[in-house]
Amino acid sequence: MSTELALDIGYLTIAGKQWGPANGQPTIALHGYLDNANSFDMIAPHLDHLRIFAMDFAGHGSSEHRRHGELYSGLNDIRDILAVADKLGWDTFNVIGHSMGAEIGSQLAGLFPERVNKLICIDGYSGTNQATNTLDHYRSTIASSFKAGSQLKVFPSLEAMTERLSLATGQNAISARCIIDRGHTKVEGGYTWRTDPRIKGSGPFELTNDQFHALLDRTTAETLFIVADMENAWLKRSIELVTTRDDEHMTFVSLPGHHHLHMQDHSDQVVTLIQSFMLERLDKTA
Repeated sequence: MSTELALDIGYLTIAGKQWGPANGQPTIALHGYLDNANSFDMIAPHLDHLRIFAMDFAGHGSSEHRRHGELYSGLNDIRDILAVADKLGWDTFNVIGHSMGAEIGSQLAGLFPERVNKLICIDGYSGTNQATNTLDHYRSTIASSFKAGSQLKVFPSLEAMTERLSLATGQNAISARCIIDRGHTKVEGGYTWRTDPRIKGSGPFELTNDQFHALLDRTTAETLFIVADMENAWLKRSIELVTTRDDEHMTFVSLPGHHHLHMQDHSDQVVTLIQSFMLERLDKTA
């Protein structure tokens, strides 16, 4: 059973869900792009040796939207995570991230290695690209901040919303409805997303290849990669660069399945992998 938390971090309220015993290993769970803390409903209750706080990123789920004029960016998200950890009294903690959450979590682990004990990346890692593409990404992040007046689509029912999300992402209806349950709001004419429209076009900062390798050099956290979707060009670029290095603290496990594998048929296997990794029983050649 989870507990709802709303943490005032001084400049913003970050909402989320907490599982596990008070003496469990402090762990922050980070969801993917346009998802929310419900992403971890399938796995968090079974990781009973961890004290997990699954947070809604700013502008997602039940967390507050950023103020007018503030950018949605990976640097701001990293600041929020550290502020959440400080609010919880956690000097060090583990990170479990999915997709965008793994991207931001891996950047946090490289920028602040003294704060992160272990890092689990579920189908995600820091983005990397050529310098020109990275600059285009920064431009898009700034441009998206002007979308405050944008209107999100209104659906006649939650079932229609669920069907649309399933079609857009390929995840099953159970997984999609889980996200929608925390991510919707009732409006005139039906239901729409609670998500801040300014998020579209923004996201974590991408690194150049040289910056990416420097980030890896700084990362000291034992890292588990659970990789499902190697057709994803963004993830494939990162993984190919990581695997050219001889980093003993990084463990790769291929678990072919959907990008939201931790919410669907592979959730039990994801739990087993995380438990073994946390207890240091995972075979690095898996």
